Amino acid sequence: MGTSLPQYLKIKVHQLALERAYKEIIVVPDYNRYGSPSSVAFDGEKRDKPFNWERPTARVDEESNILYVECFPGFDHIEHYAEIIAGYLRILESQGVNNLTPSSAVSFIPASCSDTLRALEERTNLSEFPGDGVDTVVLGLVWHLGDLTGITKKDPSGAGWNGNGPWQWTIKTFGNGRRVAFLGFRPAFWGCISGEVVHYLASRYKSVKEVIYLGKLGVLTKGVRPNRWLATGGRSLVNGRMVEWDNSLEPVSCELASECVMVGNHVTLGSVLHETKEWHAELAGTVDFVDPEIGKIAQAAVRSGIRFGYLHMITDNLGEKYDEDLSNERTESVLTSRARLHRVVQDVMGHHLSRPL
Repeated sequence: MGTSLPQYLKIKVHQLALERAYKEIIVVPDYNRYGSPSSVAFDGEKRDKPFNWERPTARVDEESNILYVECFPGFDHIEHYAEIIAGYLRILESQGVNNLTPSSAVSFIPASCSDTLRALEERTNLSEFPGDGVDTVVLGLVWHLGDLTGITKKDPSGAGWNGNGPWQWTIKTFGNGRRVAFLGFRPAFWGCISGEVVHYLASRYKSVKEVIYLGKLGVLTKGVRPNRWLATGGRSLVNGRMVEWDNSLEPVSCELASECVMVGNHVTLGSVLHETKEWHAELAGTVDFVDPEIGKIAQAAVRSGIRFGYLHMITDNLGEKYDEDLSNERTESVLTSRARLHRVVQDVMGHHLSRPL
């Protein structure tokens, strides 16, 4: 991320971590958004959308002077957030700031797959999702599919969506009789959490034959300008092993939008902070795209015997520096370019969902 790293970290760190020095800052697997009055929401949340706006809460144990940062349980999610806090504190230390918690005092408690599943079942309303009879589940940036969902409002109240809790949905039937659920989640849909969600849906609802994930990712290839291209493919490197599947979105994506769709190999990485120069040099030329979720979803889909497809916006280039990256996603030029890509995704999705499964 280069020179953009300090700003990227700054806009992610919970405000309580920057208020004073604590004995420790511990990132814990705990979704206390609505269950603890002492948990403080992050004041940098982007509450102009119905989903993917909740960020980790924090609470102070005054007796021990420990700050607990509460993340939705998922190993990648928790590690990533702990590294964000420690990384930003290291930058401040290098600038002479000495009145905050030492970066060495930041740690995290890992979450297991069982912790993630337990949180999904006990701390959210996912079990209330009416998935029986649903053929395809669409996850990710579903609020940008207004032409398909019929829901055009994009506020955090979730107006127009069904479900009372962090999961909300709408279910539509397309011309070929396919029942499609557009399923949104208010917390960050990060890393291994996504795989557990897909495994849960596939095991609980036997009618589900396909999951589609729409999001954003980084590209390793030089010359690819962020926010101008879409990415898809059917291979992801996960923990050193290649996962392969038949990407259900790739044919229609290439047929309808070849001028802005790249097909390539993907690598699954738990945090953008692991995208080092050495990492890039090792993989450039053999891997094209990176994000924390695609490979985890693919693994869950393959193991569950259902189809999987993704179509993501390329929003960052790891091979060379561009003005647009993950530190300035709300600038007018970025929003304008992404709006064009959202229209392309809607067109591709509309054609795909109208075809036989």
